[in-house]
Amino acid sequence: MIALWLFVGGAVGVLNMLTLWHSVIRLRRGSPRRTVAWMLVGGLLRWGLTVGLLVAALQCGIVPCLLAFIGLWLVRWCIPAAVLRSQERG
Repeated sequence: MIALWLFVGGAVGVLNMLTLWHSVIRLRRGSPRRTVAWMLVGGLLRWGLTVGLLVAALQCGIVPCLLAFIGLWLVRWCIPAAVLRSQERG
């Protein structure tokens, strides 16, 4: 059960990173309204996923909530580090 919450936290972390990446790609100089809309939608989606995960984990107890948070935190730091490391080699 411990690995499940860690994995789910990591999966939500990956989804957060993908939506952030998608929002950044959609940035355009010529259309500020569209840019703001993409940022707002992406931000609300990321916050909603994170809050939903933590609330669901907290329903099972404090330990699952902490494990889900650790999964989110690890992905948030490991993915950018891996990308930077691969760019240094490349």
